[in-house]
Amino acid sequence: MYSLKQTSEDREWIEKASALKEVFALRARQVDEAGCWPQANWDDIVSGGFLRLGIPKEYGGYAGEDAGFSHVCHTIVEIFASACGSTGWIIQNQFHCHGLVAALGTSAQKQRIFSDIVANGAGIASVGSEVKPGRSAVSPHKDGKITFTAEIEPIEGGFVVNGFKGFTSGGGAAKYLLFWGVAPGTDDPDHGVCVFLIELPNPGVEFVRGWDEAIGIRASLSGGAMFKDVFIPWKNVLGEPGDFNQIHPYTFELAYASHSLGSAQGIYDEVRQSVADRVFLQEDDVNLYVLGEMAAYIAATRSQLWHAQHLYDEHKWGEASHATLLGLHMAKTTARMVAQKAFDVVGTRADFHWNPIPRLARDINVATLHTRESFIMKTVAKSEISRDFFAKAKYGKRLPAGVRKTWAELGFEFDRDAA
Repeated sequence: MYSLKQTSEDREWIEKASALKEVFALRARQVDEAGCWPQANWDDIVSGGFLRLGIPKEYGGYAGEDAGFSHVCHTIVEIFASACGSTGWIIQNQFHCHGLVAALGTSAQKQRIFSDIVANGAGIASVGSEVKPGRSAVSPHKDGKITFTAEIEPIEGGFVVNGFKGFTSGGGAAKYLLFWGVAPGTDDPDHGVCVFLIELPNPGVEFVRGWDEAIGIRASLSGGAMFKDVFIPWKNVLGEPGDFNQIHPYTFELAYASHSLGSAQGIYDEVRQSVADRVFLQEDDVNLYVLGEMAAYIAATRSQLWHAQHLYDEHKWGEASHATLLGLHMAKTTARMVAQKAFDVVGTRADFHWNPIPRLARDINVATLHTRESFIMKTVAKSEISRDFFAKAKYGKRLPAGVRKTWAELGFEFDRDAA
């Protein structure tokens, strides 16, 4: 059995989340149909103290060094996603941002941001993707990984940024945005990926319409945003250029996979109950085979994700990241299989709005497209061939010691913790 650091307190949080799941399930259809921020769900998350799970203890939270990327955080994502895909997507992005601040921020930055989250339930969202709807062009750097083209101009006291971000999950309801770019003076993310904090409201940030047309995770506010002449002071610059690719050990993908697994579990629960309630369905051997197949796929996927979590807990960063990508592939495959075959087993009842199956299937359809599977499998295959497991293989390459440059070495003078 893998050691997942699941303490008695962890189990209490998981039981608490399971109880809240029933509340989210009752609201899920309304949340989906409205397609706007699920404020009641967010209020329950905040009042229940769940945001603290991704914040280090020294800043008023519950987490250790794995803030935002812990087993209990990923389990909460899975539980919430099994009832409401939008709510699961929102909490996974919040936890991800907690982890970025915890790993890249200074003590002063962490104190300022985390105290606001703990005291006021402030939302925080990551805005990195620059894929634009209707355009096929992307901007790969020399090794073929996606980079950022947002303009970052140094000025007195900080930077001015301009650009368009294609996806900003939860951003429209957040107080803080983590804006991704490449540091001036560098030419690719391996050397220069950097994360800036933007506080909202900001006159230079405009969230654009369009996500209301999505068919899944509709209430996650995952549409795009335009950034025009947004000033970012040095106090809102997190870490040194390249830190995310070179020294940050965790990735977003384990939470992403947990979300897909949760949606699959939600559909499976409905299928299992339908077969249990309608005895005549049990007379069909194919139905029972499919039900067993679903259970097997879900169990195998969860085991793989727990294995990846175990490797992270053991600080085997490269192997953990590789195992995570394998688990992500399994989670996507499992979720799509369960969503497709559920209709065959349940029959016509699965085609009505009152049934959660079509809603969860739409959530799966949208969420699993986050990263193209061909790209994930190419990354996996290259690592399998080379046997070189780099924690950020999906994002770039490992740089040799002494190649990177700090902000100071790039010629910037600043006081990051100045008011």
